[in-house]
Amino acid sequence: MASKAFSFRLPDEIVQFVESSQLEGETLNQAAQRLFIDFVKRNNPLSTDLTTAVDVQELVKQEVAASLGEVRSQLETQLEARLEELRGKLKAR
Repeated sequence: MASKAFSFRLPDEIVQFVESSQLEGETLNQAAQRLFIDFVKRNNPLSTDLTTAVDVQELVKQEVAASLGEVRSQLETQLEARLEELRGKLKAR
């Protein structure tokens, strides 16, 4: 399946919506593409498969990036807590 690049401007309120819908690690363009594809899929009952292999690969990358971001955030929180604990012990000496 061939693909085509699109380029167009969006009003500020739409851009704000796309920004608020971004997944972690997802660019603004990727978020807009994901939202548009989701919209078309939901509003086109005749379409059974609009996802190309490239789209699936990109979605997998986005999901992996989001998962890694969550794990990174949890680790940072745990490390900060441990660091504060060690600082407390040092002050107590």
